[in-house]
Amino acid sequence: MGLPQQARLWYLHPMDRGLGRAVDDLVAAQHGVISRRQLIEAGVNAGVIANRLRSGALVRVDRGVFRARSAAPSPERALMTAVLGVAGETVVSHQSAAYLWGLLNRPPAVPHVTTQPGRWRSKPYHVHRSSDLAPHHVTEVRGVPTTVPARTVVDLGANAPRLAVGAFNQTLRDGLATLNEFEILLADIGRQGRAGVGLLRDLVEGRARWAGENESALEDEFRRIVDRALLPVPTPQFEIRDERGMFLGRADFAYPERRLVIELDGYRFHSGPDAFVRDRNRQNRLLMAGYRVLRYTAQDLRKYPERVIADLVRSLN
Repeated sequence: MGLPQQARLWYLHPMDRGLGRAVDDLVAAQHGVISRRQLIEAGVNAGVIANRLRSGALVRVDRGVFRARSAAPSPERALMTAVLGVAGETVVSHQSAAYLWGLLNRPPAVPHVTTQPGRWRSKPYHVHRSSDLAPHHVTEVRGVPTTVPARTVVDLGANAPRLAVGAFNQTLRDGLATLNEFEILLADIGRQGRAGVGLLRDLVEGRARWAGENESALEDEFRRIVDRALLPVPTPQFEIRDERGMFLGRADFAYPERRLVIELDGYRFHSGPDAFVRDRNRQNRLLMAGYRVLRYTAQDLRKYPERVIADLVRSLN
């Protein structure tokens, strides 16, 4: 891996070749950027750095951070610049990490990084400070130090809870993390009051219930639709009671906090005049108790899943 020939920074004479190659390779590996600290540690003195800045071979992009003149702009270059621009152990996190993992379609306008607590100079990007960022919470994605998927979801829960729900579902679906890895992370950083942990705990518990056996193939079909659309996970087999505690019925699925019930009407259990009357009476009781009800048949789920998704999205917003 290396820079184009015209971007070579350090080849002045044969004595420089070994050092030049090492520096050029590091710059290329870091998407065209390097810090003053890295240059000094590699053996490049301050005079040579100043010379490269004057000649334009290096361009200052932040305090103590430079890019190679011909380095192409990219989201990864912007993220590496943010990482190198903050002193100490710093990694890409939050929305920026979600982008690198493919959980967001485009990078946020301003990069997000996480570092250790301390006092830092003001930066043109979001700098989050964390005392619980452990080495096993960090990996590399496209050569950029980044929080692992489970940690990324927790961080999103602290500053972008709506994004966190979709990211959680997609992380499981894409195999980026398992439910067990989320549970381990909760045990690791789940102290009382830690931002993002409460939401993740609810998501993990909800998914654990969701993973249990459903009562019919129709419910399995509905679950697949919810998973494909990365919608919030509803509570299956939810018992509904009125304000006096009187049992009104058990819903196939529900979003209790949104007072939304989903009923799936299979022919076997919902055909015939008695079932027709029973279902309507039950629905009336739910409506009077303040619940909204969405009803779907097997044909709805199998032929028109996009309609089901659109109904759910509108009802949950």
